[in-house]
Amino acid sequence: MTEIIGTTKTEIVRALKNDFSDYEDSIQYSSALTIKDLDVIITRNIKDYRNSSIAVMTPLNFLKMKEKNNN
Repeated sequence: MTEIIGTTKTEIVRALKNDFSDYEDSIQYSSALTIKDLDVIITRNIKDYRNSSIAVMTPLNFLKMKEKNNN
């Protein structure tokens, strides 16, 4: 369900070019783009990801969706 990945210079440079107001979120987004078949980024701070091409959910919404799909 989760994956830990490293961050390289490529993701750091891409993060500087992203249209994100928060640099750390931009790094996380740039790193997420490198993961094949990634479905969603889970964060409490979804407002910083409004320019994301990847779906973004709060932890609570993700758990609700997961529970609904398991029933």
